[in-house]
Amino acid sequence: MLENLQKHYGEALTTNYNRHDTNFEWFQTDLGKPFGILKSELSSEEINLLSSLFQSIKVIDEDQYTINQRKWYDFLFSDHEHRESPLSSDHTTSLRFYYFFLKQPIDDKQNFEEAVKGIMNTDLVIWLSLSHGIMIEEKPNHILEIDSLKDLSDTLTTDFYVEPFIYIGQLQKNDHSLKEKFSLEHACFQSIHRSSNKEKVLSFYDVLPIFILRAPSMLKKEILSNHFLEIIEDKELLHTIEAFFHSNLNASSTAKRLFIHRNSLQYRLEKLLEKTGLDIRIFSNAAFIFLAIILAQHEN
Repeated sequence: MLENLQKHYGEALTTNYNRHDTNFEWFQTDLGKPFGILKSELSSEEINLLSSLFQSIKVIDEDQYTINQRKWYDFLFSDHEHRESPLSSDHTTSLRFYYFFLKQPIDDKQNFEEAVKGIMNTDLVIWLSLSHGIMIEEKPNHILEIDSLKDLSDTLTTDFYVEPFIYIGQLQKNDHSLKEKFSLEHACFQSIHRSSNKEKVLSFYDVLPIFILRAPSMLKKEILSNHFLEIIEDKELLHTIEAFFHSNLNASSTAKRLFIHRNSLQYRLEKLLEKTGLDIRIFSNAAFIFLAIILAQHEN
């Protein structure tokens, strides 16, 4: 259907959603993919027809934000390049962004947020529309709790009759690059979601190989968290990671290759996990680390 609309409206149709661009009439498909058509190209009859075929995207009233939501929204989406993070400068722990898309818009935002709070370690939800938003975990666990996110997805489906797609971001540093890291990560997940993703819960570590295949032109090392880029700069840790790969992810063989005690190897791998949330002993995490290192070193 969307392809047919693209043929009909041509350049008047865009799939790059910008909630502030009032020149477009915004809709979303059954899969939650947003698109807009220039209002100047639409008659009132066409708008009514499109509204019957697709969900019209209703913009959230930003006056309804709490003080903390407003701070985060202004930081992440304002045009001010040097606006400071809502977190204090002495906030040395990591944070994580989650991105959600709903097939159907939701009216009961308050109970939705209560459901999030009951399962996740955050109650900070920023709505960008009635079907899309972000969740911010200011003190996340280093290890991803995928099962908790799947429980949340099931709860939202059962209690609110909406079908959510939840994307889990990387562990991020609270530093000067935080806004840029968020923007790149957000764009990555929007691109993946628009490409007919069927998975209800995906992490950035799952998405990177897909992203390489589907949108290589958007890929650059800056999309990687600064925690991960710092790991690559740590020569001892990078050498350990490379030895682990050369030993086919076998800890005993790696320790022998490096001429270190197995406990020393364990300490280094735990350091990697603590810094990035990545457990290289898990194949999917190891695959991400392997590809991410190639991405970072290729640009260098």
